[in-house]
Amino acid sequence: MTDFDRTESDDVNRVEDMKDDSSTNRDRTEPIVDRAREIIPGGAQTGLRAQAYDTGDVAFESASGATLTTVAGEQYIDYHLGFGPIILGHAHEDVDAAARAAIDDGVLYGAGTTPLEVEVAERLVDLVPSVEMVNFCNSGSEATYHAIRLARAATGNEKVLKFEGCYHGWHDYVDVSVYPPADRVGERYPESDGMLPAAVENTLVAPFNDSDAAEEIVRDHSDDLAAVILEPVPHSVGCLHPRTEFLETLREVTEVHGVPLIFDEVISGFRHSPHGVQGEVNVTPDLTCVAKALGNGYPVAAVGGRSDLLAQAGGDNESGVVISGTYSGSLPGLAAARETIDTIVAEDVQASLTDLGDRYRDGLADLLEDHGVDGRVVGHRSIFSVQFGVRGEPRTYEDVLGLDEERFHAFAAGMRERGHFFTPNPYKRHHLSAAHDEAHLESYLEAADTVLAEL
Repeated sequence: MTDFDRTESDDVNRVEDMKDDSSTNRDRTEPIVDRAREIIPGGAQTGLRAQAYDTGDVAFESASGATLTTVAGEQYIDYHLGFGPIILGHAHEDVDAAARAAIDDGVLYGAGTTPLEVEVAERLVDLVPSVEMVNFCNSGSEATYHAIRLARAATGNEKVLKFEGCYHGWHDYVDVSVYPPADRVGERYPESDGMLPAAVENTLVAPFNDSDAAEEIVRDHSDDLAAVILEPVPHSVGCLHPRTEFLETLREVTEVHGVPLIFDEVISGFRHSPHGVQGEVNVTPDLTCVAKALGNGYPVAAVGGRSDLLAQAGGDNESGVVISGTYSGSLPGLAAARETIDTIVAEDVQASLTDLGDRYRDGLADLLEDHGVDGRVVGHRSIFSVQFGVRGEPRTYEDVLGLDEERFHAFAAGMRERGHFFTPNPYKRHHLSAAHDEAHLESYLEAADTVLAEL
């Protein structure tokens, strides 16, 4: 269920009240932030989380529905949603109840299997076209790591082809050319210091949506290419819509040359459709990675795909691939995943979120035009973003270069002052959940109208 004890428009009313409350106590915030910065790099668990400080110090204490609350009692309508996992809303009653019930039976067994493990795996097999077998893990980065290891074991090859602007996690295999500067486009661009040079050298890079370039690389490296991996809809740079011909070409050329095709649906899986983007475009990869919306915020992820590829990780003498993790298949995460999947399917959540997303995108685009602001609105289904200083629909990473980052920072700060929270990173995105409603839409567009006028 997605109903709460209060109506979601109450979120907006409370946020509006907070704007006018000049007595809001911020005394608790600074000590917590200062202590964090002394003992945690950047003051948060990842650099991207620390970017929230771009619009002022913030420490969150609770969340419910579509609302985040800080330790100072400030409330925001949340469009960040933890980088996207919260598909049903924060603190969803049924999901949390399922997780609590699982805890009562023990969090982790660490041997054999469990009914929950089987039930969630069966749901993935039933819903996602490419999935015949499943291995669970804890994060999207783990899932893509395991998928590439499976592909390398199956082919005996080392090189991996990825695409500019696609993010597949923090590990050395693929943390390459996600956000290359303009003068490094077309090259291998490691996104982090400390990466293994051999891993970077074994990562090939091509422009997204360029069928000819991808086909040429697969053909030329067919003897040493282990896998092709991509976000079928890249959302790490806002949104790049794939050309159908591009995805079909990738499927055809990888099949011809026996190269496993991996769809990274960590963001898109269970957010855009229970069947993933592959179900929308009718292109079936060999391996699929899912996480985020799979568990509505609980740490659960999976790699699934062809039986012959997954069977390599069977753990017996005939299976040589190690896929391991002490916390993989923990019961609270699996219980949350089962409840999330069942709710998404039963309530057709994506249909309503797609309609709401269209209205956010249309409303923002109209406001940009009304105020004569140079920019565009991009997105797909429940994801949207405004990008300043650029026009036209982006199809490649190069189309994203030249964003007006300062204007986006100012927009994010202005919207936060009016009770709407999203990451101030101009390359990221807004997310919607089933807890967002008409009142949130009206409040967001009203605030955006004011902020854009000031910009």
